[in-house]
Amino acid sequence: MIYTVKALSDNHWEKRVGRLNRLRNQTSNHIMMPNAMNGSHMFCNYLPVSDLSRSRAWYMLVLGLKPFDRNESILIMGSGQWVFLLESKDRSNANFMTDSWEGKDFEMFSLTFETENIVALHKSLVEHGVEVEPITDKGSCGLQFRFKDLDGNRFNVWQN
Repeated sequence: MIYTVKALSDNHWEKRVGRLNRLRNQTSNHIMMPNAMNGSHMFCNYLPVSDLSRSRAWYMLVLGLKPFDRNESILIMGSGQWVFLLESKDRSNANFMTDSWEGKDFEMFSLTFETENIVALHKSLVEHGVEVEPITDKGSCGLQFRFKDLDGNRFNVWQN
């Protein structure tokens, strides 16, 4: 069985944007600027890969992404978001090192996926031989785990 991941729901983002707007309005020296991104969605994600056909097959088999008929580089998530798999000349993955997340020299993931059944998704990834970290309970940030694709692109999975 293939479990798909989805992007965060519109309602989830509306709640977060509402909270940020309330905080912004409470700031005494804040200059109110029109927000050109208000109501927008992050629609496309671009990932570097070393071999398009191999990665495309992996994302379809392991994560259940669907092919886009007009461009073999594009796969579509269950929520409709597009993932572009692009062969890179100079980078093997989208990860980067930071001291600003979970301590010194943390290998940061480029995307977080939301799932409704983190245990089943974790089990499915393990069964497919994916490099998967254990599920951890992050308290108010929900259950999470990280995994890597064939090129070492590191991702976070979250269930609220």
